[in-house]
Amino acid sequence: MPIFQPVILTTLTITTLIFLSSTHLVLMWVALELSTLVVLPLIANKSHPRSIEASTKYFLTQATASALIIFSWTLNYITTGGGQITEVTNQTLTTITALALFIKIGLVPFHFWVPETIQGMTPTASIFLLTWQKLGPLIMLYLMSPLINFEVLSAVSILSATVAGWLGLNQTQIRKLVAFSSIAQMAWTLVIIKYAPSLTILAFYLYSITISTTLLTLEKLSTTSINNLLLSFQKAPITSLLLMVSLLSLSGLPPLAGFLPKWLTINQLVAEGAIWVAFTMLMASLLSLFFYLRLWYNSASTLPPNTTNTQRLWRKPVQQTNLTINSLAMAALTLILAATMMKATTKQETH
Repeated sequence: MPIFQPVILTTLTITTLIFLSSTHLVLMWVALELSTLVVLPLIANKSHPRSIEASTKYFLTQATASALIIFSWTLNYITTGGGQITEVTNQTLTTITALALFIKIGLVPFHFWVPETIQGMTPTASIFLLTWQKLGPLIMLYLMSPLINFEVLSAVSILSATVAGWLGLNQTQIRKLVAFSSIAQMAWTLVIIKYAPSLTILAFYLYSITISTTLLTLEKLSTTSINNLLLSFQKAPITSLLLMVSLLSLSGLPPLAGFLPKWLTINQLVAEGAIWVAFTMLMASLLSLFFYLRLWYNSASTLPPNTTNTQRLWRKPVQQTNLTINSLAMAALTLILAATMMKATTKQETH
């Protein structure tokens, strides 16, 4: 697998540059297919039935979404002759394309592949799927944002935040909890893309940093379920504290960085008159807040009963936190850069 890592990183970089530099439908569809195929080796990197199952579900779901995208774009080319994504003016074709991109991102009701796929991947590989892989569809939605129907967008976002929080209440597998957390966070990221696309960029940036910190700390702690977190603080207290900070940032509690995009999103929705959408999103976020706080409580706020009188417990020592985790944790804590982007965003929306 290390032999293919430079190929995977190079391909993902090329597809990202295509998304950033081109608005042609065919080029963006090719970039989508390349990013889909390059993630498959990351999912099926182990000869394990769970990894094979996860890669199969991922491929079939992404292939379905790609077929819908090329179908809608073919109809648009036949009717209008346009080849740019900004020239898709038909509302029905725009909605079909947006729903196909929702499938690729993993929003409700097309979310079924996300927890199963993440469950069969390593935490490091999950970072690529939950952050970099979503960048391409997000850029396409950004370009299509003036044409997207807000009723469809708000309905999918509310369903995603509610269902993800509801399914995570009784979940004990940490990887599936991270998947449900990603679905809820993407709902907050996309609900405002029609009215304030710059807020979507800010929310996705902070989400990527925080979810990467969470996954890296979970890999360091080698935990797969909530019960394993009970011993994490005694084995690695600093890493457990970093995990606690990243979880609280994902939940959106102030003064952490995750609070800022949600606060700005609520303000913008209220300013646009979508008060019920803002209220429903806030109520749905309480469900996600519950399992975030449950993870935080088990990771850094409880100590299991000790069965020995010795000061040092007999356990295999774990590695200390590295520079990557510390840097990402500091980025999840700080609000300096986010505050600067907030001022730029508010000035842009008022003018």
